[in-house]
Order: sequence, then structure tokens, then C-alpha cells
Amino acid sequence: MYVVVIRTAGNQRYIFATNRRQEIVGASDLIARVNETWAFDALRTVAGAEFTADWRIGTHPAELVVAGAGLVVVLVEEHVTGQGLVSEVTERALREAPGLDVCGVVVEAGGEPLRETIRAAYRELSWQRDRRPGPQSRHLRLPLAQDCESSGLPAMEIRSEGNGEEPRPRSAAAAYKIGASRPALHRLAGICGTTPAEMRAVVDRLGLTAEWVAVVHADGNGLGDLFRGLAGHPDAQDDRGYAELFRQVSAGVDDAAKRALLVALRRTAEQRADGETPAVLPLIVGGDDLTVVCEGDVALPFAQHYLEAFEAETAAHPLLGKTGRARLTAAAGVAIVKRNYPFHFAYDLAEELISKEAKRVKEHGSALAFVVLYESAAPDLARIRESVTPSGSAGRSASPYMVGTDGAGGPRWDDLLRRADALRRRDRDSGERLIPGGVAHDLCEGLCLGADVARARLWLARRRVAGNPERERALDDLTAGERFWDGPSSPDDLDSGERTGLMDAMAAVPFLPAETGTAAR
Repeated sequence: MYVVVIRTAGNQRYIFATNRRQEIVGASDLIARVNETWAFDALRTVAGAEFTADWRIGTHPAELVVAGAGLVVVLVEEHVTGQGLVSEVTERALREAPGLDVCGVVVEAGGEPLRETIRAAYRELSWQRDRRPGPQSRHLRLPLAQDCESSGLPAMEIRSEGNGEEPRPRSAAAAYKIGASRPALHRLAGICGTTPAEMRAVVDRLGLTAEWVAVVHADGNGLGDLFRGLAGHPDAQDDRGYAELFRQVSAGVDDAAKRALLVALRRTAEQRADGETPAVLPLIVGGDDLTVVCEGDVALPFAQHYLEAFEAETAAHPLLGKTGRARLTAAAGVAIVKRNYPFHFAYDLAEELISKEAKRVKEHGSALAFVVLYESAAPDLARIRESVTPSGSAGRSASPYMVGTDGAGGPRWDDLLRRADALRRRDRDSGERLIPGGVAHDLCEGLCLGADVARARLWLARRRVAGNPERERALDDLTAGERFWDGPSSPDDLDSGERTGLMDAMAAVPFLPAETGTAAR
């Protein structure tokens, strides 16, 4: 028996190579075709025209184990079948998705348990990918060629994206992405339970009218450990049992993530005061990965609802019950930027928020980290987080925020919502804000001048609202009572100084719904 692993790489780089929404949508669809269409077509070509996902090794020449998010794992009886499968898929990618990095390997079981062979195949794939030229080497500039306006690659043709638009030079990568955008809308509509016309409206809204847009990236916690632990499961004592369990758990995670997306979309829509459908464009929905582009005022509630729903769906999913875990958790990073800001920078920032903040508390549950970017330079998370402490202040962002069932590892998302609610609360008679904007900005300025100054300004603010119970309550909700800082965001972060949620709340207020669902409302 042989294990075949085919996988795309640099998916986000491929998707966000341009800010043009049509190309972004088309790129996401081309990645999905690798596991949804091309792999099945290739299996029918090399293994048999009657191939179905029900085939199993022993009675058939090939068995599909995993197909999702640009990853395909197949068992085959003959080495030549595996070679043909890799050749079919990679050649189709070269022809129909120029610039997409797709690589595959065939590894013989050689008497080893199937779990060890799959691990060896992953290692071999990484080694083979590193030793061959990347996709950029395919786009040579000799002879000289005009640059594509959107991708910067050598232009292949002059074409228009739509009716009435001026023809422009397009590279092969851009042209195929544009060509895939129309069928992509049908696929995304199926995922979101809407229509292609509504998805087209979302694309236009994000590209033409939205002032703020966001990249939301979510990733499951500890999935590698989960799959490695399947080897000790009672149902995985032989290769056949391990293959079935591996397939079931992979399908369960993928199904739970898609269900969580639908729940998050519904809950976000229910929170909107205007009754409009939230502008959310899902680009990657597969396995435990989720990447969406959405309108700025949708991003934070959507990310919150997705993390909550992901935990709930994995807890209730019958296939995932075999893992021995009560639920799966995830980490999310949200980068909110201006509409024309380069998306690849925004995605890099969202990914950095996950790896450097949200994942640091993964043992405690799901966590959300976010940034609202007002500058136009390339983002640097460390500089952004340190920017409030130029004069030696100890106050820093309280991020990440725990979301979901557990959350004992640091500040909870409800803490942020409580502070945001306090900033928006108004006097019932006059309609004025209970905490004037000047007071809030004065407190923020104090954070940049050191802990002593910050505490002195908080004392002055308390004197200012003394005698007015509503204002006193709002200030207490904003500053967490007598403690201006929440302390370290996790038990592993004890040496990082005190942290404040005030700056986070002020940044988040414009991007949160009026009804946050907090107890302080």
C-alpha cells in the first residue's frame, strides 16, 4: 500500500496577492477545486471511472481519506496509480491556476503502521516542496513583458473585468482568478446559504462602499496533537481502523467549522440594528481553518460568534465524540483596516495576532485578539502594542480575550463588551454620554505617561462624577472598579507588566453592535 499526499501551500499569499475582490474570490475557488473537483477527476482517470468516496483499499485500487482546504490524502495499491494521481492534479493546477503552489508525494507503507506512513508522507512533502523552485520562478521576464496591473507579474493578455471597464494588462494568474470568480460566487452562496446575487452584492460592497474592512482568521487549537493521539484510540488498533477514524474525525472538524460559520452569520445578522445582511465573504472554510473578509463593523461580533459556535458544534458533533475531548477550541485574529489597505498586510497581521497572542492561552480555551489599524505603513504588531508606552508606562493591551465556555486564562470578551458599553452609555434625560469623550481620552493619555499619572487621572475622573450614581457606575464598568488594569493576560505572561483594557475598548467601540449582550447593559 502507498500513501499519496497532495497539498496546496501559501494559500493566503495566493489569495491576497491583490486587493481586487474578483481575483480574491476566484483565487479562493481555485484552491477549493484542488480537493473538491480535481482530486476526484484525477482518481477517476487513474483508478477507475467508477471511483466514489466509498471505495476502500482491499476491494478497490484507491481510497480517499481526507479532502479539504487544499489537502488530499489517498491510499493506493500501486505506486504507478499514486504517481498518476499527483501528475494529474499538479498538471491541472499548472494549466488552470497559474501561480498556485501544489505539490504531492507518494510514500510506500513498507510494513509500517498507517499512522507512521502518513506522518512520513507529510515530512516528505515538506522536503520536496523546499527543494524545488517556487511558483514565482514560472513567471520569467525575458523576453520583456508589460506588468500586470493587479499582480505585478508579466502580462499575458489585455482584457476587461466587466462591462464598460477599460481593458488592462492581465497576467495568467490574474486572468484565471477572474475567470473563476463567477463559479466561486455559486460555491460561496452554497456555503453561506444565500444566493450568488447576494454574494455579488457583498463583493461590491466590500470593494466599493465600505469604509472599513477586516480580515478575520481563525485556527483550531491543538489539532495536531488530536490527530497524533488517534493512534491510541481503541478503534485504531489496525490500519483499517485508523484510516476510518482519521477520516471520520477530519470530516467532523470540517463539518463543525462549516456549521459554526452558518451560526455566526445568523447571530451576527440578528444583532444588526439596520436589519441588513452582514457583508461577510468566506474565502477559506475547511478543516479547522477559516479566513473571511468582511465589513469592519461585522468583524468583531462575527469572530466572537464563530468561536462560540465552533466550541458548541464540536461538543455536539457525534464523529468528534470519539476523540475523547469535550470540545475543540480555536484562536481568532481580527485586523480591521481601511478599504484600500493592502490585504496581504492585513492577513499577515491577523495571523500574527493568532500566533503571538491568541494561541498563547490556547490551553485555557478559545481566544480572540484584534487590532484596528489607522496607519498606512506595513503593520508591526510589536510596535503597535508598545505604542501606548513611550514614557515607560506599564499599561499595555489586555489582548487576547477569552471567548467561549472556559476562559480562565485571562480577560474575557465580556470584559471588553462591558467597557465598550460604558463608553456608549448616555444620560436618560439629556442624552449626553455618561463618560464624556474628553474624560476617556484623558485617561488614555495618562496610560502613555506612566502608571502614577494614569491613576491620578482616574482619581480626578472619579471626583468629577461623584454624586451621580449612573456616571459612577459607568466609570466603574470602564475601569473595572478600583483596579485600572486587569493584570497579566495569562499565567504565562506574569513578567510583562500590567495590562489595560481601556485602549482596547476605545478602539473597539465603533465596530461593535449597539446591543452587546453584556450584563451591564
